[in-house]
Amino acid sequence: MAKDGLLTFVCAAATLFIAASAGRSTPADDHFLSETLAVQSAMQQAREHLLHNRPQEAVAVLHRELGHINGNPVYLTLLRDAYQACIKELRLAHKDAEAEPYVKWLNILEPRSSKERGGNALSSQAKTAAAPTKESSIPKASTGPAKPQPTIVRGSIDEDPFNDSPSAQERIAKELLQRAEQEFSSRRFRDAGKLYEQAHLADSKTTDASRERWAYCKLFRVVEQLNQSTGPRIPDADLEKEVSDALVLAPRLDYARQLMNEIRQRRRGPDPAVIEFHELGRIPQGWLVGETANFRIYYVQAPELARKVAETAEHTRTRMYNKWFGRVAPEWDPKCQIFLYPTSQDYSRATTAPVTSPGHSSSVSDGGRVVARQIDLHCEDPATMLSAVLPHETTHIVLVGNFGDHVVPRWVDEGIAVLTEPNEKVMRYLVKLPGLHRNRQLLEIRQLVQTDNCPDDVFYAESASLVEFLSKQKGPEAFTQFVRDGLQNGYEPALQRYYGYQSLAELEQHWLHYAFGDRNTTFSTTSRMP
Repeated sequence: MAKDGLLTFVCAAATLFIAASAGRSTPADDHFLSETLAVQSAMQQAREHLLHNRPQEAVAVLHRELGHINGNPVYLTLLRDAYQACIKELRLAHKDAEAEPYVKWLNILEPRSSKERGGNALSSQAKTAAAPTKESSIPKASTGPAKPQPTIVRGSIDEDPFNDSPSAQERIAKELLQRAEQEFSSRRFRDAGKLYEQAHLADSKTTDASRERWAYCKLFRVVEQLNQSTGPRIPDADLEKEVSDALVLAPRLDYARQLMNEIRQRRRGPDPAVIEFHELGRIPQGWLVGETANFRIYYVQAPELARKVAETAEHTRTRMYNKWFGRVAPEWDPKCQIFLYPTSQDYSRATTAPVTSPGHSSSVSDGGRVVARQIDLHCEDPATMLSAVLPHETTHIVLVGNFGDHVVPRWVDEGIAVLTEPNEKVMRYLVKLPGLHRNRQLLEIRQLVQTDNCPDDVFYAESASLVEFLSKQKGPEAFTQFVRDGLQNGYEPALQRYYGYQSLAELEQHWLHYAFGDRNTTFSTTSRMP
């Protein structure tokens, strides 16, 4: 991240910041299309989550693309529904504290009085923040004996301490807002942001005219954290949520979207070109050992090859988590071990795998937790190993543990792993489909999703094509969610929920048309494949 640019933003006048949000530059067509598709995918996923009573997952999905919606009213309505569902669910479970963030976001999105939200109008935070100071005075009661002043701003000292009448709320909110505006004018943006929030909690309508300034304070806090080089840091995930809140306040702030992209780039992990590779020396068994954050490499070749292996593995790991699960890759404990054998004969002798195999991966799980990860490869063709075999096997390791307690289905495991390879390698499998199709060697989809025992040529080609077909329809994340649901509740109910197909047989007909251009028969002799 360019730190100087962020510091310039912090020092810029608030008026310039707000004025900059009035226009919106037109992005490149492909970038705009990608953002639009991502927004539509998020809306679809959120609707599915709400349909299946998973409102918190719906909110998480919608927050992820909030920086790209440009004030889309349908998107914001869906987000409002998700907030309301979360609040209802958590309050019914007596988890009021967990419901508070959703109440706060809902108040920002749809300003109404706190009383309408179904809870006490004033939080203790708002009441305490309005305590008397040297600069403020409290109106005295017109009647009744004098009493010690409480630390709450009220119209009279003998009011009910929990009075949430409109006049009491408005009085507190206006004083807080006045203080917030003063702090903002004095460029004390951190304090101003806290006061804006407290004023909003007291009376949500009070801050309507100050939404952009409040958003500025939120972004100031985020930039301040990103520029911080020492001391405790706020997690990037929390910073992303703060930017999302700012976008709810002022959806057209272009800088907020830029900042969101910066944070997401940070969360994706380090650039493979600068991944730290530490050489640990030689162990008694004769291997040289080097490691990165998530891999430990055992090798006898030149360190340059081991470093390239480490970088490729880390890059593939980050990319696969982002693509298929839409999240930052967690740190692996234990690390994945990668053994690099000089020849296929060495590889076969050490692992008992066939000498024709380019490599394989293995893992051990205990109660859903992965307790061992390992990849074994030979290096007779280093270029192919780095471009195809290593990404394929690393993808297998990434998938393990991402489907709950379930073992990754083989058709999913191999289908995704094949698609990780370069296009020319993927086509090596797909070009076999027409012949397999003509010779009636393809499995019915019902068989494919249940079998682990099938000739590799058939299984790899058909699995890769089916995974490609489904992931193109609703996106890679929706595909893995469908698989997770299918393992839990059955594939056909999951198909109906995620893709609208009523059965595996209907899916098969649509896939056949995608792969071979045929809707009429199960096994057609016509083909669109090369």
